[in-house]
Amino acid sequence: MSHDYDNTRNRFNPENRFIGDIENGLRYPFGCYSKEEADEKFASKADIEAVAADVTIIKAQIVDILARLDALEYKAINIQSFTANPNKIEIGSNSTIDLTWALNKAAVTQTVNGQAVQGTSMQVTNISASTTFRLEVSDGETNDTESVVVTAANQIYYGAAADFSTVTSLTKVLSDNKRRTITVNAGQGKYIIYAYPARLGDVTFYVDSWEGGFEPAVEQSITNASGYTETYKLYRSTNTNLGETTVEIKEG
Repeated sequence: MSHDYDNTRNRFNPENRFIGDIENGLRYPFGCYSKEEADEKFASKADIEAVAADVTIIKAQIVDILARLDALEYKAINIQSFTANPNKIEIGSNSTIDLTWALNKAAVTQTVNGQAVQGTSMQVTNISASTTFRLEVSDGETNDTESVVVTAANQIYYGAAADFSTVTSLTKVLSDNKRRTITVNAGQGKYIIYAYPARLGDVTFYVDSWEGGFEPAVEQSITNASGYTETYKLYRSTNTNLGETTVEIKEG
């Protein structure tokens, strides 16, 4: 068998009968390409490593670009939470309030009711009335504000008693909401008593869905444990010895 070789298309000796040969790390197909043509079509190991390095660099650049986009997306400063503890106090008390907040990024300046503060908490003292606290923060470019209210309320009293003289010893609830449902066990010689600040207006009583069962209100000044005095409306059931009774108090 004889073979004809086109020496102008193959730089290897004709006796090399393999499809390719390697020289200087490059493979040249047998009887197909000149060195220059093969160099254009077949990459060396060094070329592959160079491409891999470029891919690694590009990946790093993509990660950096995504991080920069995230930074731009969340650039504006934001108050994520702002709370007061406690958020309800007894009228007349000199209460201490702990304010705490959380931000999505560090603030350059921040104030509470105009007072400069550091960190993410603040303690205020001698609060005796309803107070609104306003937090303002800035990162130097963007701003955010949030408010929280500490509500001052007085006690509401209810329970069983022979008269109104022991009202403040009954069950008490710190609230400015006069509407509620109570269950009271009124024994021999005792009435169901309900008392709340007169400023909250009138109420209507329902027992087993029937309206009534209570005498008209009597007004009386009551001083709470914090020394604050205000006028109360005091109600008592029409009858004594009602046993365990559930009463629904609604708007009057």
